[in-house]
Amino acid sequence: MDTVGLIILLIAGFIFGTISCIAGVGGGIFFVSSMVVIFFIPINIAVDTSAFIILISSGAGFLTYLKDKRLDLKQVLIFSSFSILGSIASTLLFLFIELDNTVLKMLFATTLLLAGVNMVYKAIKSNRNNPSREDQEVEFILSEHDYKTNLKKSIPLFFLAGFSAHLLGIGGGIINTPSLHILLQYPIHNSTAISTGIIFFTAIYNTIAKSIIGEIDYLIGFLIGIGAIFGSIFGARISGKIPKNYLQFFVAIVLMGLAIRMYF
Repeated sequence: MDTVGLIILLIAGFIFGTISCIAGVGGGIFFVSSMVVIFFIPINIAVDTSAFIILISSGAGFLTYLKDKRLDLKQVLIFSSFSILGSIASTLLFLFIELDNTVLKMLFATTLLLAGVNMVYKAIKSNRNNPSREDQEVEFILSEHDYKTNLKKSIPLFFLAGFSAHLLGIGGGIINTPSLHILLQYPIHNSTAISTGIIFFTAIYNTIAKSIIGEIDYLIGFLIGIGAIFGSIFGARISGKIPKNYLQFFVAIVLMGLAIRMYF
């Protein structure tokens, strides 16, 4: 690999690591699509490699959020257990069912498109119905938050996030973050932080599984991952200062653009 390619991978990792950490979406939706669209890597290898990148990038974000007390480790481990069960189920299922790369690519593009549309909807709804929500988050006490009341309703969603994370090489944050924010009533900034923690622990399992039964490109994964580490740290530091509506619109446009490119 030449110097230009190396620099492009590092920069891509930094940009996507920053965005994914701020939005709490894990980064896989960006990592996989960029490897396929920009670097022409087969979708199955991109999905496997993404799990390795997510482990690196979400680990950096998780440690930063933990240090800043934006998440509670016990709560993260509880939610992560259901996500990991979903990944295990996906692993076992697709040991017996082999997906064609074209089908996998279409599934991933559809996921991107739906995630983008959903983000636009949430941003518009949040801005219209509850514009002062961010001001209320100052009084939130993480250690005293009642997440158990609606936990049963969120378990299937955490399971689905883990299942999708293994199948599509995404972090699962596009499911985790709204589940935490809407169902379990965490403020959005805590939701993205907790989602990053869930993604990290799920990625530990997925990386181990992919290394055994998948095909990880460790060189590309390492280069993007190094950039993503710095991006995740940077994103975790500035996430509380960025209006979420603006971020949601920006990420949504990027997601839908990548989806359209992957379709054609």
